[in-house]
Amino acid sequence: SHPVPHVIAAPDADTVIRSLINLERSSALQDNRIKQVFTTLPNEVWNPTTVEKITDRKRLESLLKSVDKSYDILSQHRIRLQNEFHERNKVAAMLKEFVMHQKEQLRNVETRLSEYQGKLSKVQAVRAQLQAHLESLPDLSSTSLEPLPEPGSLFGGDV
Repeated sequence: SHPVPHVIAAPDADTVIRSLINLERSSALQDNRIKQVFTTLPNEVWNPTTVEKITDRKRLESLLKSVDKSYDILSQHRIRLQNEFHERNKVAAMLKEFVMHQKEQLRNVETRLSEYQGKLSKVQAVRAQLQAHLESLPDLSSTSLEPLPEPGSLFGGDV
């Protein structure tokens, strides 16, 4: 016996669009607030070799607070990035299914279009035949025909 392939229902266009919009709105990659926070942190936060050169205790304590704050922000941001990575993978799989479904639908429409093109051609041929036949018939409206004889005169008696 052959294993039955797992069929995933293709998402509808509205679901795909909503997912893409949600990704864009909640993107950790596009979070300008976080970017702004990182750009305002002192260089010492990012460069451990500069710490050894600082001898002022108050400056070291202030730097430690900045490092702790940066660590918290980075930890939270890393979690958001992980969640976004997971969501982007889900949306990528959804898009793959959506595109596969759209290609299948396209093939179906192409097949149906071909069928209807054939039917249309047949109807057009019948129409042309009917039109030609109609044109070959005499125009009875313009000819003056003798009126038909009375029924009694045809059968030789009174009716």
